[in-house]
Order: sequence, then C-alpha cells, then structure tokens
Amino acid sequence: MKTGIKFTKGEWIGAMALAALILGSYLIYYLYDGKQEPPYDFSAFEAQVAAFEAEQQRLADSMEAVQAHSRSFRPRTYSFGDTTPRKGKYEKKPLYEIIRLDLNHCDTNAVKTVPQFGSKRAAKLVEYRDKLGGFYSFEQVQEVYILQSIDTGFLAKYFFIRAGDTRKININTATYKEMIQHPYFDAYLTKTILAYREKHGAIQGFSELQEVTHAYPELMARLKHYVVF
Repeated sequence: MKTGIKFTKGEWIGAMALAALILGSYLIYYLYDGKQEPPYDFSAFEAQVAAFEAEQQRLADSMEAVQAHSRSFRPRTYSFGDTTPRKGKYEKKPLYEIIRLDLNHCDTNAVKTVPQFGSKRAAKLVEYRDKLGGFYSFEQVQEVYILQSIDTGFLAKYFFIRAGDTRKININTATYKEMIQHPYFDAYLTKTILAYREKHGAIQGFSELQEVTHAYPELMARLKHYVVF
C-alpha cells in the first residue's frame, strides 16, 4: 500500500514560514537572555551618600560649637587711653591722664598728640585760628572743611578756651588789609565800613555797625568777639 502526504505549494510555504518563526523565537530568547547585563550594584553609591551625610553633620556640629563659643566670648574692655587690662570688675589703671591743651596757644606739634589730628589737620587748625585771632567756641573749629567731622565734645575733652582770649580789630582805625584778612570780613563789608568812616567819622557801637553794614544777626554775633570801637 503506498501512502504519502502531499502539500500544495501554498501550504508548503506556510509550513516553512511557521518553522522559521518558531526557530527565530527560540534564538532571540536565548541570545537576549545570554547578553542580558547583570543588575547594577548600588552598594558603592550608597556608601558615598552615607559618607557625604556624615561629613555634612560633622560640619554642622562644628559651626554650632563655634557659634556657642562666640556667644559666650566677652572681649576685654579698656578705658580710652588705657592699655592695661582691668584687674577687677570696677578696677582699671590708666597708663596716662589726658592733658588738655590751650586751643588758642598750642602749636602744631602739640595738636598732633591729640587723637584724630595728623600733620595736615593740626596745620589747618592753627592756620585758621591765627587768621581769626583765636577761637571763642569749639564750634568754630568745624568751619574748616577738613575738621568738620571732629565732634565738639571730643574737642572739649582735649582742649580748653579762655573767655575773651581773642585778638580784637578796631573798626575805626583798622586798614582795609587788616580787616580783609579776617575770615569774617569780606570785601563788601570792609569797603562799606571804610566808606562810612570817611564820610561820617567813627562808628560808635554794634548797633550803628549793623545799621551801616546791614550785616545779618549771625555775623554780628561772631564779630562781637573780634571787634572794638
């Protein structure tokens, strides 16, 4: 008896395609599974993270310790001109006492011994004082631009002024040169006084001087320390 299986051409092509598909599936599975990379080991990364967190905690502890020390620190205090630490809470031993200078008679070398006064400031102070004929108040020192930042209370601590210790100008005999050299006399004020003297004679007092010159009250208040009749 003769038996046999016959396939049509289409069935043969389908069977071959199915076999190829099955074989390809097995190959893909085994090849992919063989090349699959092993899972990543995170242990090293976790160790780095733990080390970083430990370092941050250490720095935070160090900063807290420094701040605590700063809060507990109290610097030593000294009185002005005192470089010797206090022996007790209320005890201090100054190395020297402040010697107040006569503002209208001290020279530049003496002025330079005072804090805040260098050579330039000392020279400007003496120069302006000599032009004025002496100071009658500490506020006048601030009329010099370079000395405006020095407080009058500070000046009173290191200087003193004798009342009436200023050089006077005789309004009725002074020349134009003598008056114009004074900081409080400008050209208009000086010429007005001279013209009035020439025409009407001597000026008798401050009331007449103010009437003649029309000087503002603040200027008259200053001139009273430097003018005689």
